[in-house]
Amino acid sequence: MARKHARILIVDDEIVQRSVLGDALRRAGYSVAVAASPLEAEPALAEAPFDAVVSDLRMPGQDGLSFLRDLKARRPEQAVIVMTAYGSVETAVEAMKLGAFDYLEKPFTPEELLLKLDRALQFEELTTENEALRRQLALRAEETRIIGHSDAIRTVLARIHSVSGTDTTVLIQGESGTGKEMAARTIHETSHRASGHFVAVACAALPEELVEAELFGHEAGAFTGATKRRLGRFELADGGTLFLDDVDDIPSQVQVKLLRVLQERTIERIGGERVIRVNVRVISATKNPLAALVAAGKFREDLYYRLNVVPLHIPPLRDRIEDIPDLVQHFLQRLATKLGRETPSISSQAMAKLQRYAWPGNVRELQHVLERAVVLNRENRLGEEDMPELMGPDDLGSLVRMGLERVDSIDLAALLAEVEGRAVRWALERSRGKLARAAQLLGIPRTTLRYKINRLGEDICCQPDE
Repeated sequence: MARKHARILIVDDEIVQRSVLGDALRRAGYSVAVAASPLEAEPALAEAPFDAVVSDLRMPGQDGLSFLRDLKARRPEQAVIVMTAYGSVETAVEAMKLGAFDYLEKPFTPEELLLKLDRALQFEELTTENEALRRQLALRAEETRIIGHSDAIRTVLARIHSVSGTDTTVLIQGESGTGKEMAARTIHETSHRASGHFVAVACAALPEELVEAELFGHEAGAFTGATKRRLGRFELADGGTLFLDDVDDIPSQVQVKLLRVLQERTIERIGGERVIRVNVRVISATKNPLAALVAAGKFREDLYYRLNVVPLHIPPLRDRIEDIPDLVQHFLQRLATKLGRETPSISSQAMAKLQRYAWPGNVRELQHVLERAVVLNRENRLGEEDMPELMGPDDLGSLVRMGLERVDSIDLAALLAEVEGRAVRWALERSRGKLARAAQLLGIPRTTLRYKINRLGEDICCQPDE
């Protein structure tokens, strides 16, 4: 069967042979070009690639083997079928060694050629698909690679290396957007469970009443709407790794069952009576310190100790600004591949602006800022103007704007108090109420910040000092 739009080039010095084969291939649906010699074939080959080339081995001027050698040197993936009238097995073997897909011994029927062409084109399609799959896998590996060379990231990678060869339960802590799931995937992909499934559960995104069914599965009729049996995430991850993101959002009644699974490595589906053994490594992540939740009575202490066998802290981006250039280059290359464009460059001023910003959304926010900038930029070079949403210490002129044209007088004390109050609220919100970090954002001592908070009133609150 002819492949749609397949283009075939026939190179043979015998005019009758060219005509017979060309007519047969056209009737079969191929687009055909013919040439009497390799020299005559050159313009056609230079104009556009062919899906397959059918070439005689004995021709005046350049012989078929030399022609085959030149073709493969220019385009190694080119499918070539050679024809020989001499029944020389040695010549055919030599052609195959040079990269010919197959050979035909004259005389042969057009049907024999059609069969070999179909096989050659099938092989070419599979080769193309495999190459595309390899590129996808390489891109996937690149997407899950932890980027950076800072001491903070080196510490993370060292900890990952130390636990990847074991089945130890790991608790990953860090702010939202720091890459906790990426760290969990890296542990899985570098472990002996890499051939198994990596199953991620976003616990915070599940309605409270569905968490248990999602994790452990259910039998048909277990509750209203359960029309058929459904396997839970633990069963789906059997032999692999289960990643529980935002584990601090798991309801207290489910925490009890989760503890039992970690202790006994068995589950029971909702509505089921059979105990099911599971072979799963559990990696969990939390954006809130579990120890504080345990102290507040919002998380089971025994479950916390089961999850926190090996703790792993992912640092916020503001604590590893030296990694920002590496991350920027990584994201720009990925975006260029995704958009089918050349990788854009970035000015030193724009890079400095990225390194001055506090990044409350961490690496995820950096990725989104760069994607927006690349999509809206048409010059393939990013400058400061491509990231107007980022404010740094050198941007205070644009941060504080006052229209004084129609003002007769100013209560400077009241104005400064208003600006100071807004700045303090901004720092506390950005630091999620952590005094030390808020003081760092404002560039003032923590004692000074505490004084300002007390002076500004009761509506401003913060977390206790750590």
